[in-house]
Amino acid sequence: MKNRDDYGRPFRFEEADFDYREKEKIRSEINTNYGKYAGKMIAVHISYGFDGEAYKYYFENHGFDDINIFIRDRYGEYDYE
Repeated sequence: MKNRDDYGRPFRFEEADFDYREKEKIRSEINTNYGKYAGKMIAVHISYGFDGEAYKYYFENHGFDDINIFIRDRYGEYDYE
């Protein structure tokens, strides 16, 4: 990920700090399902991390393959999304 989008506009939030390979996995999943996120400035993608745990990945969306994941939050038993 980067601090600016493809057009040089800054992202609003700091990038989340977790393994870059996991970030690329999540980026790929978001791109594959981009129709769900098109037109949304902020979105949440739920998936499994490399540790086998479920997470909610909050990201800024500036277009296809132009995202900034800023929160990686464990998906708990009380989350029903």
